[in-house]
Amino acid sequence: MKLLSTLCVITLSALAIGVAPASAQTTPEKRVWTVSEILAERQEADDVENPRMCMGNRFKPCVCAADVTKLIQYRPSIAQCGKKAGIVMSGRYLTAFSVVVRDRDNRDRWPITFPATGTGYGGCTLAQAKAGLGKCSAFKVQKIIKVKNENGDAEVHCLGQSGYHPLMKGISRMTVKLKDVPGSNADPLERLCLKGPTTPLN
Repeated sequence: MKLLSTLCVITLSALAIGVAPASAQTTPEKRVWTVSEILAERQEADDVENPRMCMGNRFKPCVCAADVTKLIQYRPSIAQCGKKAGIVMSGRYLTAFSVVVRDRDNRDRWPITFPATGTGYGGCTLAQAKAGLGKCSAFKVQKIIKVKNENGDAEVHCLGQSGYHPLMKGISRMTVKLKDVPGSNADPLERLCLKGPTTPLN
């Protein structure tokens, strides 16, 4: 079961309500996209038969950013995500169990420093952070927005911070868990490289 703080269902026509044009929201260096803009930039799926693999020194490699399927898009800041980073999934990925971003040390739990007393990132205690709760990591999805669109439905997976935030400076890849297999350490995964935390993909 996906544990998320909020699950929203919206239609594309509602996306522009109350949202200023991108040029009015931010400087060009820190652009904020709307979901309607991202879907308008969506390209026809043209999966590479034998995609190139990158970043395979210490961990399993990920599909090079240039060969990542067009059914997955990354943006460093999305208006409907509270200007935080997000991953937009379409087509066959609508049935995926989960998606996270990881850094070059393959961590999906960040930050990992929590005070001995009180709470840390996401209002979490150290015990909650060690348990891997999604709200305790900027790299994990905090909210999913389901979008109805005549050119193909989509899901917007909102991450814990903007791609422009210092906490996200190390992210280098996405991991998509296609299916959760209880009691297994061999869940089907896809590892997809990013161009960087502040650079859009697809």
